[in-house]
Amino acid sequence: MTAPVLSVRNLEVEFVTRRATLHAINGISFDIAKGEALGVVGESGAGKSVTGLAVIGLIDPPGRISAGEIHLSGMRIDHLPPEEIRRVRGKRIGMIFQDPLTSLNPLYKVGEQIIDGSLRRKLDQIKERLAQ
Repeated sequence: MTAPVLSVRNLEVEFVTRRATLHAINGISFDIAKGEALGVVGESGAGKSVTGLAVIGLIDPPGRISAGEIHLSGMRIDHLPPEEIRRVRGKRIGMIFQDPLTSLNPLYKVGEQIIDGSLRRKLDQIKERLAQ
């Protein structure tokens, strides 16, 4: 068995305020192998987005990863300094955000929605030539 591309172990995320500490994520673990996809579903406020943000290093204060480890292709990334995680983010790991104004439309194939605009124009030109 090959090592997972992404491995999250016992991840805990908390938000510390003056009044209390909110434990947003409590010990989640999962692996994603090459070629696999992971869909995360749950009620509003269950921690889906916080988990994704933690994995890609976008938890803003007062939030913080308080426990656990995140490994990307065998490299631990949860403790990287901001400048190093920025080099990883976007090139090796990313997230599709759930903002309703920019989210994916369930009526269309995912690939058609995330393809780069310039590549889409090129593909459309090729399709037109083939149709002639």
